[in-house]
Amino acid sequence: MLTLAAASDANVMRDLLVVLATAALITLLFRRLKVATIPGYLIAGAIFGPMALGVVKDSASVDAISHVAIVILMFGIGMHMDRRDLRSGFVPILAVGFISTILTAAIGTPIAMLFGLPATAAAAVAIAMSMSSTAVVMRILQQRRELRQLHGRIAFGTLLTQDLVVVAAIAFMPILGRLAQGSMDLAEGAEPENLMRLLASMLITIGAVGLFVGIGHFALPRVLAEAAKDSSHELLLVCSAAFGLGAAVLTGALGLSPELGAFLAGFLLAGTPFKHQLSGQIGPMRDLFMAVFFTAVGLGLNLGIVLELWWVVLLGVAAVMLVKSFTIGGSAWLLGAPPIVAGVVGVTLAQAGEFSLVIADVAAKQELFGIETDRVRAVIIGIVFVSLLLTPSMIARAKFIAGFSVVLPRTPLRKAVISSSHHESGAEQEDTRKRVVIAGFGPVGRVVADRLAATGFLITIVEINPETVRKQSSIGRRVIFGDITNEEVLHSAGVISADAVLLTMPDDEAVLRATRHIREQNKKCFIAARTHYLSGAFLAKEAGADRVTVEEMATAEAMAAQVHEAFGKSADKADDAISPASS
Repeated sequence: MLTLAAASDANVMRDLLVVLATAALITLLFRRLKVATIPGYLIAGAIFGPMALGVVKDSASVDAISHVAIVILMFGIGMHMDRRDLRSGFVPILAVGFISTILTAAIGTPIAMLFGLPATAAAAVAIAMSMSSTAVVMRILQQRRELRQLHGRIAFGTLLTQDLVVVAAIAFMPILGRLAQGSMDLAEGAEPENLMRLLASMLITIGAVGLFVGIGHFALPRVLAEAAKDSSHELLLVCSAAFGLGAAVLTGALGLSPELGAFLAGFLLAGTPFKHQLSGQIGPMRDLFMAVFFTAVGLGLNLGIVLELWWVVLLGVAAVMLVKSFTIGGSAWLLGAPPIVAGVVGVTLAQAGEFSLVIADVAAKQELFGIETDRVRAVIIGIVFVSLLLTPSMIARAKFIAGFSVVLPRTPLRKAVISSSHHESGAEQEDTRKRVVIAGFGPVGRVVADRLAATGFLITIVEINPETVRKQSSIGRRVIFGDITNEEVLHSAGVISADAVLLTMPDDEAVLRATRHIREQNKKCFIAARTHYLSGAFLAKEAGADRVTVEEMATAEAMAAQVHEAFGKSADKADDAISPASS
């Protein structure tokens, strides 16, 4: 028994090693070729899977890990939900996502039926194909610095809406499964006793989820505030991860999807001051599991079926991209986006995405595809793969591809709900003041912040002391909890558009790491750093700092000035004897 268990553990580790090593090699190759890495994971899984070379004999062990990846992904999506956006002018942009997703599913269902699928299976495929790739599109838009532009905001809002719809889509698959079983099961479910039992179950489930949300809303910030006192932030991460996985287990026990619980947990965490730090901590783990997830999907791909049905895959790609370009771009145009912007958004989000695979997998488990499950899944994976492969080049040429849209008039609606001036005016108003990010709010950071704020600078503070964050937030200052070396915290602080970043924390190693990350994100901003020793100033300069204040030199200058002042002598003669404090 122990021998069998040991053998099983060895197989899991071997399979996981193959998956991770393959994912790493594929990532290196595809980055050199400047191609999206996600299709590479799918290829790697298909080549090394049990249906090709057979390096991984059984994908069941990796599948278990991939399910955890989806839970973590939904957890991360929930954490990126900003409640302020939902209360502001961002809501009309979310409407583009809801309308276009419904239209895509409605148009896609009869198209899928033309390929011989029954209505319920066709609906499942259409719903799956209505999802675009958050992972690929967001990464490309970030690299192109287009997220703050109107088309980037609309694309982000649409992706966010689709991510929300995923939760409902996953919950809807069992209903489609029951419909696919025939009228007899539905008739039995319509009996009064069954209806009462179903209603009671729904009320219990809703009550339990509501209780969880209520407890989380009031108790979670207090627990995390206590955990944040640990300077290593390890306890903060552990508590948050436990909360997310606990929510997934709870919703799973209630008969709902674990993904829903993970999303709710992330959404609750997004309402706390710690979300930026946590997002950065969870990010690497999420990326790792996503690589495993896509490779695991590829393990189940039957290359023989894809090659046999290559024409179905290509027709499917064309249909998906045409329909989504029309529905997403058309929805954005109808709600007020300028025609060329709407066209660019439609082209940007025309692909199928990672959640297309998730929904298809759930549909397959509900036996919606019947005996054709392997063939349908292979075609869906093929469509996702090809569309993701085309996405980077399509986004790069989006304005050219969408050029026809310039002939369209503005929206025929009497009152547009999306206005380029409305969504860009905030950024323009902020740009009239110089933006300064101050990392560390100790004695040095506090004095610097007060003086700069008094002279008209727009200040953002990054601090790891939760009590300081609470106090400064209560008096109206923009302050973010987190470690300045955390790239997600840097992004949330607005470093990418900052005019200056001041590193005032008394930690030379953190200053060096932060300087490198800041310079990678913003080539033009002014970086002023603080270091204890002269040797650290040279390293900070090499890392990208413009000015470095050396404490030992500043102390020497101050002490010399004090002596000269005490004896009434001028310090002019000593200027050449002491190296400058700031280099």
